[in-house]
Amino acid sequence: MASLVSAYSRRLAALGASVLLVSTALAQSYPIRIQKAESAPHYGQKVEHPEVIIERNLQTPLWHVFDPMKAPDAFLEPQGESAEMPLPEGINEALRQKIDARREASIRGRGLYNQDPTPKSDIAPEQLEGFETGGGGGTPNDNHVAVGKDGTFVSVMNTVIRVWSPDGGLKKAWSLINYSKVNPNIDDIPTLTRVYDPRVIYDPEADRWMIIYMHGTTDISSFIVVGYSSSSDPTQPWNVYKIDGSPTADTAWSDYPIVSQTSKDLFFTVNLLLNGTSWEEGFREAVIWQMNKADGYAGKTLNQNLFRGIKYEGVSIWSICAIQNGPEPSGTDNYFMSVRPYSERNDTVFLHRITNSWESGQAEYELQVLRSDLEYGFPPSALQPQSGFKLRTNDARVLSGVRTGKQIHYGQNCMNFQSQQAHLLHGVIYGLDESPFIQARLITHDSLEFGYPAFAAAGDSDEDPSVALSVVYSSAWHYPGAGFLYCNRTGEYSDFTVLRQGESIINYTYIAPDEQRWGDYEGLQMQFGNRREFYSVGSYGKNNQMLAYVARVKLHDAQLDQAIAEIRVFPVPSQDRSVQIEIKADKPGSYQAWLVNALGQSWKSESLALMELDLPAGIHRYRLNTENLSSGVYTLQIEGPDGFKHSQKIVLE
Repeated sequence: MASLVSAYSRRLAALGASVLLVSTALAQSYPIRIQKAESAPHYGQKVEHPEVIIERNLQTPLWHVFDPMKAPDAFLEPQGESAEMPLPEGINEALRQKIDARREASIRGRGLYNQDPTPKSDIAPEQLEGFETGGGGGTPNDNHVAVGKDGTFVSVMNTVIRVWSPDGGLKKAWSLINYSKVNPNIDDIPTLTRVYDPRVIYDPEADRWMIIYMHGTTDISSFIVVGYSSSSDPTQPWNVYKIDGSPTADTAWSDYPIVSQTSKDLFFTVNLLLNGTSWEEGFREAVIWQMNKADGYAGKTLNQNLFRGIKYEGVSIWSICAIQNGPEPSGTDNYFMSVRPYSERNDTVFLHRITNSWESGQAEYELQVLRSDLEYGFPPSALQPQSGFKLRTNDARVLSGVRTGKQIHYGQNCMNFQSQQAHLLHGVIYGLDESPFIQARLITHDSLEFGYPAFAAAGDSDEDPSVALSVVYSSAWHYPGAGFLYCNRTGEYSDFTVLRQGESIINYTYIAPDEQRWGDYEGLQMQFGNRREFYSVGSYGKNNQMLAYVARVKLHDAQLDQAIAEIRVFPVPSQDRSVQIEIKADKPGSYQAWLVNALGQSWKSESLALMELDLPAGIHRYRLNTENLSSGVYTLQIEGPDGFKHSQKIVLE
């Protein structure tokens, strides 16, 4: 997206004033500053990475073919203390305790955020079709979901995989141990407690499914199970592969996969940790796997690339989040994101990119270091209605993101520095192919706390950056539940919709009350071929446990039924002393814009030009800040190439 360069803004800057016109959709209600990329070393620039190692053309033979219909209909799941999923301790404990203690002191000093609970009407659930998925061994849930074009959907949690018919009937369920169990004496998984972190993904081009999960917490026992469906029916046989969980010379094991796909490849990232150590002491690096999807669907030897040695200034970058491609998984390159997740306060964002497919033989790694205009920070534990019972928010890592055209929307668990609550940062990277920059805002609530966002593209095309978000929530007055938000292409949020209200606190007796596990991730996917409907999976409290709920959510957005106009200005009248301008440039060209007041006085002059834009073809959005103008009616006039002219009334209240 082109930068706004005008004599008006230059003049303000020269006088020491803030530049009031910024290029963004998300700044609508929150005036923010743009931190220029060149203000610090490497910000906005591609960083040379000679140390990155690309192990090309690795090959993994087919491990076995698994038939779900031959799996037992009854299976055991772990209960009790051994059922807690791996949680590397160490680096965040002192910081988490510090932040929680500071928050407790804040609450004691001024009472809770509201003296009265949030009115029920503010979070009244919309009655949507939903499905109780049942329980699973272990905590937290590690929820994920994928849906096929025909409405068949697959949900995974902890150690259970379930296949559902479009009407919500359970077709088949099996344990992860069944999925990879070949022979009771060979390669058998020793305990269910070390089968964890399942992910499921649907490929709309091939009409196939993929499942990934982890095994083991030592370099000896660690491996990654990757399964590819052999047909569009996920109850039919799967081709299963066993990927090395300790791919480096270190005695490290793989943890916490995040998945994405392009038209050709499956990508997933994992963190490598040393045996028996904390994250602070034992984190070695995060790596990226790239795998050819066609090999897996056909049951052939699986070809892959491994990207490792990913560092910045000699330090391994923590927790790399694979970014989805939307609305369809088209193209051959894929983006990834990282932050500094255990920082108390930070603004550094790492943008990774793998260019090209495995098949091309030319896939390369790129890194850019960006600065968020809104600082993020390690979030506090979320409250529950019973005093002393809290939910871990883990850290501030990027948990989910989606690319739409030249934008990336992403989400983090984040500290609300004003209220000391656990809220969500929703960031947007603009101008991916030009000079990327970030603008972000917090998703907040007066009493609710939010966690573990999952993003999905919600637009009809690459030009439409609308996104949907699934989240979990809790508070001192609300049992943990699951909800949904929609952000349209102009950055306006829907009301928060509760999909499943909680019925109890989460309290596993083998976990300390103030360290209850809330989740590691949730899932959300648009149903391809029916882009107004989404399948969301989230956790909620019931009988002191954490259960999963899949909801089908339908969007209602009049804008999606309208073609994007050449020029669109909204809202009228303005809100928060600003308006949004959307320009559809059919071809590259130079645009000028200026305001005329009711007396006919114009800002069209060389010294006070409102906007001078050199735009490439595509959709461009700007926020016009009008704080310094008097209330009244103005006319926005825009001229462009080939005699293009547009005039629009603006009402300032």
